[in-house]
Amino acid sequence: MTGHSAGSMNGNGDGMKKPAKKIQTILLGTISILVIIFINSILGGVGGKKGQEEENRGNVALEEALMSIKGIGDVLLYFHYEQGEITNPLSDYFSPSTTSAKKGNQLQGILVVAEGAEDLKVRSELSRILSAVLQLSEHKIVIVEMKKRGKTSENK
Repeated sequence: MTGHSAGSMNGNGDGMKKPAKKIQTILLGTISILVIIFINSILGGVGGKKGQEEENRGNVALEEALMSIKGIGDVLLYFHYEQGEITNPLSDYFSPSTTSAKKGNQLQGILVVAEGAEDLKVRSELSRILSAVLQLSEHKIVIVEMKKRGKTSENK
C-alpha cells in the first residue's frame, strides 16, 4: 500500500502543478494576444495615413496622365462616393488585394474640369478613358470646360 499511496501523492503533486501551469499558459497567451492587438492598432493607424497618401498620389497620377493627352491642359478631378468618404478608385484597380468589397463605399460619379473640354472629341475621349479606367458608366462622368486663365475678355 505504501507504493500505491506514494504514487497517488506524486499524482496529486503533479495535479497541483498542472493547474498552475495552465493558468500561466493562459495568462501568457492572453498577454501575447493583447500585445499583438496593440501592435496591429498602431500599425493600422500608420497604414491609414499611408493609404490616404497613396490615394492622393493615385489621383494626382491620373490627373497627370490625363493632362498628357493631346488637346487637354490642366485637369481637376472630383470623386463622388456613396457614403461621401474620399477614397481612391484606383487603389483597388492597381492593388493585388480586393479591398473594395469590405469598403462598401462605391464610386457614384466623377466631375472632370479640364482645359480643352470645349472640344467634343476631347470630351468624348476623356469620358471613354475614365469609364474604362474607373470601371464607371459614361453617364456617371461629367466633363466641363475649365475657366480660361490668363488674359481673356473677362479680365480686361
